[in-house]
Formats: sequence, C-alpha cells, structure tokens
Amino acid sequence: MLGIGVVLLGVVIWLAQNGPSLKPQRDEPRRNPPRDDRGAATVRDATDGETPSTDARNSLVVDSDWDRLRLRATAEYLRLFGGSDRAALLRLTSRTLRGALEQIGISRDRIDERPLPVASAGKAPVQWRIQVPPRASLPRINDAVTQAMIMLGGRVLRGAERPAQVLGTALDLRVGYGDRVTHAIAVEPSGAVVDAGAKVAFVVTDLSRDEEPLYRAFLESRVPFTFAVRPDRPGAARDARAIREAKHEVFLSLAMEPRGYPRTDPGKDAILLDLSRIEIEDRIARSLSVIGVAEGVISRLGSAAVNDADVMRAVLLELRHRDLPFVDAHGAGPSVAEQIGEEIGARVLILGGNMDGSGGTTAAARARLKQIAATATQRGALVVSIRANATLLGVIEAERDNLRAQGLEIVPASEIVL
Repeated sequence: MLGIGVVLLGVVIWLAQNGPSLKPQRDEPRRNPPRDDRGAATVRDATDGETPSTDARNSLVVDSDWDRLRLRATAEYLRLFGGSDRAALLRLTSRTLRGALEQIGISRDRIDERPLPVASAGKAPVQWRIQVPPRASLPRINDAVTQAMIMLGGRVLRGAERPAQVLGTALDLRVGYGDRVTHAIAVEPSGAVVDAGAKVAFVVTDLSRDEEPLYRAFLESRVPFTFAVRPDRPGAARDARAIREAKHEVFLSLAMEPRGYPRTDPGKDAILLDLSRIEIEDRIARSLSVIGVAEGVISRLGSAAVNDADVMRAVLLELRHRDLPFVDAHGAGPSVAEQIGEEIGARVLILGGNMDGSGGTTAAARARLKQIAATATQRGALVVSIRANATLLGVIEAERDNLRAQGLEIVPASEIVL
C-alpha cells in the first residue's frame, strides 16, 4: 500500500509539472488570436512569463478529460506542497470558477473581486460579488460552482439563499478545501444588468396586399419578422411565397373555436370542439397545404379550443409529428396548451403580448415597445404579435439598434419556441 501511494503521488507531481496544458482565457484578446474548433480564442499557458496579477484575472477553459485530470493534479500538488504560500491555489481556484461561470453566461466583468489578506480572521481570502439579471437561475449558478470545486478536489462549504438588497433572491456561497474557506461568493440579481441572451420575436398579423406600400415595406424590412398567414384569405399561397422569397418566416394562422361560437365564426377549416382527431389532422393538413412551407403555427381566436384537453392533444400531436412549434395567442383565459405540450413533448409557447398601433401615435408606440423590451429582458425570451401598421414598423426599425445595444435581439419566432 505504501508503494502504491508513492507511485500515485509521483504521478500527481508529474502531471502537475508536465501534463497537458490548460487554456486560460484572457481579459482582452490579442490581435488575430488563434481560435479553436468552437471559435473561442486560445492562448498560451498562464505560466509562460505572465504576471501574477494578470494571471489572477484569467479563466480556465476545461474541455477534456486530460484538462480535468491536470487541473485536479495541479490543485492537489499545490495543496500538498504549496507550503504556507496559498496564493497559487487561490489563483487556480479563481480561474477555474471564472471558467465555470462563463460557460453559463456570467462574464468576468460582472465579478467584483475584493481580495483580503489571508490572515484576516474569520473571512475568506477572496470575496466575490456577482451581479446577474433578475431572471438568472440561482440553482444553475450553484451547480456550476459546485462542479468546479469538485473538479479541483474542493467543495462548497456553505450555501444559502436570502432576500436580495434590491429585488428577488440572492445566493451566498462559501467554497474551499477541507474546512478552509478560500472564496466567499455573493450573487445578487440587479435590474441594471442586461442579459445579452435576451430575445424578442414579432409575429405580424393582418398584412394585406390591399395596402400595397405597407405590404412592400414590411416584406422589404431588414427586421426579421415572422408573418402569420391565414389560409382562408384570397391569395394566401401567393402571400406566403412572397414572404419566403423576402427571407422572412411564415407561420400558419390556425383558426380555432372561440367562446361564443357559432355567434363568433372562426372561419373555414377552424379547429372546433366537436371534431374527431382525424378531422383535426385533416384540417391542419389542408391549411398547411395552402400556404406551403411553414416554420410554425400560431392560433387565431381559440379561447375555447385551447382549454379543451382532447382538442389540444390532437392538435399538438399532429404538430409534433410535423416538427412545428405552436404559439397560443388566444389572449386572457385558461389554457391547457403548455401542459399538454409538456406531456407529449410538443413545442408550445404562450404569446407574451401584443402591439396594436392602429391610430396610435409614434410616442405611444415607443412607450409600448419599451415595455415589451423590459419584459423580454426580464424573461429572456418573448413572442409578441403586432398588427401590420406603418407607425409600428417605423418605430421597430428605428429602435432595433438601440435594443441590440441593450442586449435584446429581434429574432424569428421559431428561434424562441424551442
């Protein structure tokens, strides 16, 4: 047993000194940095003449079993033979934690690091305060930190949630090795932090060739709109073809039974409560055949149909078979669409709002767009319907760059309904 222990110790020391190198990420990329197969910049190992202060700001990219083995061996070597100098172990731990956080979307500029003297009694040598968007997942952050520490041979010594100073819930973590704390991490949600991954999609309804200038303006717009096409309208096939040729996305506008039917008539080939599953499938197939290739389906009316489990199961099974997402746009009232979709594995999303600019002013449209942008940033993704209107088109086109600068990207609806 003693001989085996000596051999293992020798392997650990050898790997720490000669094993495969880990790839640190710099704060600022060099000019024309080499890139790996994922497009990420790769640089030299942190030991090749780099100053300790710069090294402390780097994060490690751990993307192979060799990297994990080297990382664990290095951490064990520093713990066993580092002596009283714990700085190297602290740097390695910081770099590894940064790499783990960056993989879940928390960039280094969100980490406010305040190193303390190692001798400070009762305090961790490294104090981190991390600001995240209000919608950030605390369990995901906790798991990323936990897995990083396990990879290093350490652990999370304490984790607790508490009311945040400004809004929501904050997370406090203490991590380290054995009973020794190395990092105190406070994760605070902040409304001032913009999540660069937030997306919003605009589904245009009621676009008609009768208003030719507006029709051409929407199709020629560089905003990636999604257009809902009604198969019961004259020229539906021609409109859908023109939309696709303009490099925009087509959704089928699927009529469904509303409350108050038949007083409120949803039109030809609507999905009604008294239809059989075969009849529902046939009506969906006919509607899709009219408009040709579609990237998804959005409901029209449907306040009664979306709350009927049998109807929605038939609809969503057919759409799942065709690999088409479904947007429930029925408005206020109960719906079983999301529940049924989760049960059968169909892609379903509830419409997050609408912009109706008919007769509205530019100022009103800007105010409404600002509200939608705030909601999309908070939720991370939002699908909104808009009526074809020149004022709304002008406001969205004018504000697109500003929204992107705030971290909100306008995308086709199919990119959100996953």
